[in-house]
Amino acid sequence: MRLTGRKGRLVLGLDAAETQLLTTLIDELEVLVDEDESGDRVLERLNPAAYRDDPDAEAEYRALTQASLRTQRVDRMAACRAELVRSGPVDLTDPDARERWLQVLNDLRLALGTRLGVTPDGEPQLDRRDPAARQWMVYSWLTDVQEALVQSLLP
Repeated sequence: MRLTGRKGRLVLGLDAAETQLLTTLIDELEVLVDEDESGDRVLERLNPAAYRDDPDAEAEYRALTQASLRTQRVDRMAACRAELVRSGPVDLTDPDARERWLQVLNDLRLALGTRLGVTPDGEPQLDRRDPAARQWMVYSWLTDVQEALVQSLLP
């Protein structure tokens, strides 16, 4: 992964394996979002309660917002996937593209981090033979991509 900024342009360069990984992660997250199984910890993390202490207000809030929030999330993922399919660098010069990619990367990290049980204590030191080691490496890589993008936007 390389993030370069020149002459007012911001470009994310990904190799073939990184492109395939991001495409797969986006596909998996989209399936989860479309299934919308209540009680799934990832969906609860992606869509936190607005009214934790008022079940009636929470139900009303969900009825009013859930469909549109799901549609927005799926649309963002589809746009990012389309940019990956074109192959070549992803142009993040447009502020809307940057925001979309930041949101999708954040959703991917939240989903994977929730499955891994990420805590504020950081990432554990894992043996490469540990079955979760690969997922932790992917989580770390997503964090690096997101951090690089955020850093590129700072003055």
